[in-house]
Amino acid sequence: MLRTLFKSDIKQLLLIEQSVHVIPWGEETFNICFQSGCLGWGIEIDKKIIGFILVSLQAEECHILNLAIAMPYQRQGYGRQLLNHVLAHATQKGAGIIYLEVRSSNTRAISLYRKMKFHFIAERKGYYPMPNGQEDALVFAKSLKSEEN
Repeated sequence: MLRTLFKSDIKQLLLIEQSVHVIPWGEETFNICFQSGCLGWGIEIDKKIIGFILVSLQAEECHILNLAIAMPYQRQGYGRQLLNHVLAHATQKGAGIIYLEVRSSNTRAISLYRKMKFHFIAERKGYYPMPNGQEDALVFAKSLKSEEN
């Protein structure tokens, strides 16, 4: 079941975040997201969140801030389901473009974004912290204007 996320979901989000990301967001980052008006949706199975997406939607732009699926549920279409929901929501709210950053080593996510017609637009050197340094981010974008999809 896809549902809206609330601040009260942070504990469950942290469990997923810590299990899938090299340098996970902390509780404070999630709190800041919810306090600043970010939107989020989660996939819930048996009353347990197994994946989530958080976005910032400002004027005509949508920025995907975080997308994570718990390991046992990866490669089953849940990431695509969350992305499709965000694309539809952002389009309905009048956004013309959607952006995201992804670790350059995250080949599975990059493959999904390419399949969903996101286009590489830039690279951000040293964007992501790593245990032994930093990793570059690839910036992808997708037009939400119907004639360009």
